[in-house]
Amino acid sequence: MIVFLVIAQDNCHAQQVMSVTGTVIDQTTRNPVSILVSFYDRNNKKIGSSKSNSATGFYLVTGLKQGETYKVQLESSDFFKDEYDITLPVSKKYADVSRDFTVKPLVKGAKILLEVPPFELKKSKLRVGAEDYLADIKKMLVLNPGVSVEIQTFPDAEGDPAANEAFTMERAQAIKQYLIDNGVREQKLAVKASGQIDSVNPPPRYKTAKGKRYIGPIYIVITKV
Repeated sequence: MIVFLVIAQDNCHAQQVMSVTGTVIDQTTRNPVSILVSFYDRNNKKIGSSKSNSATGFYLVTGLKQGETYKVQLESSDFFKDEYDITLPVSKKYADVSRDFTVKPLVKGAKILLEVPPFELKKSKLRVGAEDYLADIKKMLVLNPGVSVEIQTFPDAEGDPAANEAFTMERAQAIKQYLIDNGVREQKLAVKASGQIDSVNPPPRYKTAKGKRYIGPIYIVITKV
C-alpha cells in the first residue's frame, strides 16, 4: 500500500519531483535493518540511493519524477537481494511517498514456511493461482543465483508412511518443476518428502473453523548461501 503526503507550496508551478521514504525491517525478527535502497529508471539508470538506518530502518530517496515507474533494489551481504516496482502518483504539488520493505536474512539453515499452501487438500497438482504463492520464492532464487534450497513437504494427515512419502514427493517435485520452468536452475533445488506429519506444525487436535482445512506444511530450507 502506498500512502503519500502532499505538502502545499505557494508557487503554482511547483517542481514535479517526489521523495520516497519508509523503513526496512527483518522479515523474521521484525527489527529494523541497515540495507542499501536504490532506485533505477526505465533505462536501468540509478537515480538515487539511501542506506537505511540500523536503529530505525528509515531511508529517504529524493529527486524522483511523478508518474514514473522505478525499480527498487534492496541489497546487503546479510540479506537476500530483492526488487520491487513502484509507480509514483501524479500531483500538482511536491509530495512524499511512503513505502516500507521487509527483507529475508541470508542464513544457511533458515526455513521459510509457505504461508499459503499451493495445493488443495489431498492433491499434488498445483492449484489455480499457485503462482501467486510461489512468486516470492521464485524471485528470491532468480535474484540470488548463489543460493541453493531444499523443498521440504509433509502430508495432510497420518497414514501409511510409504504412501504419504510418495504423495509428498509428488508435491515437492511439482514445486521444483514450477521453479525450473520459471527461470530457477535445477542444480539449486533439492527435495525432501516426509511420510510423517510435521511435528512442529501438526494437524489441529480439534475441529477448525468452517471452510479452513489443514494442508501439510511446505518449507523452503536454505542449504547454500
